[in-house]
Amino acid sequence: MTRISKNAVEDSEDYKFAYKQLSRFLAGLQDKNAHFFIDELLSESEQVMLVKRFTAIYLFQEGHNPYRVSQMIGVSESTAQRLHHGYREGIYNNLLKCIKKSEKAEFLTVLQDFLLSKADAKARTRLLKKAL
Repeated sequence: MTRISKNAVEDSEDYKFAYKQLSRFLAGLQDKNAHFFIDELLSESEQVMLVKRFTAIYLFQEGHNPYRVSQMIGVSESTAQRLHHGYREGIYNNLLKCIKKSEKAEFLTVLQDFLLSKADAKARTRLLKKAL
């Protein structure tokens, strides 16, 4: 069971129903509203974590190995291995389809900026606000 706080989250039908409702809600958000949703719901560290995970998955699609990805974006090797395993299993196929061909160049530019700003927390924060 997932630990969000000191109390375990129940794997109940109510939780599953609420999750499906949230998924439908997110799917219907416009770009501007999605930005507000992420900004207001997630802390800065959670936003960085989300960007790093998405970036890792994208880099696996581009042919990079887990060790290289862990070095490039600053995640642990175990996290990179776990994400790579999910990538190989096809768990992230729908996520990767979200990047339209017309947006790939822009995403790669943002990704490059992210990698360059990895060592500078202020630069990373500015980039994250620009990207989201």
